[in-house]
Amino acid sequence: MARTLWDALGEVKDRRGRKGRQYPLQAVLGIALAAMLAGANDLIAIFRWGRRLKPETLRLFGIEGGRAPCHATYHYFFQSLDADALSQALGRFAAGEAKGGHIAIDGKTLKGSRRLDATPLHVLSAFATGLGAVIGELTVAPAQNEITAAIALLKSLPLDGAIITGDAIFTQREICRHIRDANGHYLFTVKDNQPALKAGIAEAFGDLSPLGREPVLRRPAA
Repeated sequence: MARTLWDALGEVKDRRGRKGRQYPLQAVLGIALAAMLAGANDLIAIFRWGRRLKPETLRLFGIEGGRAPCHATYHYFFQSLDADALSQALGRFAAGEAKGGHIAIDGKTLKGSRRLDATPLHVLSAFATGLGAVIGELTVAPAQNEITAAIALLKSLPLDGAIITGDAIFTQREICRHIRDANGHYLFTVKDNQPALKAGIAEAFGDLSPLGREPVLRRPAA
C-alpha cells in the first residue's frame, strides 16, 4: 500500500505532556494542513475552519466527540511541535521512492519571524527541482552557522545519485566529502573568499579556464 500524508504525520514525535494530549498529534496537524490548503493563513483562520467540520469528518481525523480543537489548543500545540521533525517527515513523503536528481540547498531568513528581542528564524532548505518540492528543511540556531547545519541537513536527504548545488558558502571539504561518501555529486561556486582554491582550479583547467585567459575585446559591428 502506498504511503500517505497521514502516515507521514504519524512519524512526528509528540513532545506534549500528558495533559496536553486531548487531541492526537496527527489530528491537529491534519486539520491545520487541510485548513492552510483551503486558504487559512493564521491560527484563528485554522480554528474557524476546523470548527466548521461535521462530526463525521472529524472522525476521519481521529477525533471523537464532534468538537474540533479550540484556538488555544493550536497555540500551545505549535509551541511544542518539533518543526524540524515535521519538515523531515514531510520531506520524506514528498521524495517518496525517487532517487537522484538535482537538489538545491539554500538558507533564508524568514520575513516577519522576529518576535520582541528574539533573533529572526533562519532556515536551511533542500529543494528537489524534479519534484518541485522542498524535501528537507532545518532551522539554523543563532549560535550555529549554515555550514554545520548543511551537514546535518544532508544526512537526512537521499543523496545516492543526486546532484547537490548551492552557494559558495557550502564549498567546504566536509560537506563535499559527505556527499561523495553517500554516492552523490556536487556543483558549488568558488569565489574570491577562497583564493587558493580558485587559483588551483584555474591552473588545473589551464587554457580551458576563463580565469587563465585574458578577456578578448571585440570591436562593435558597424
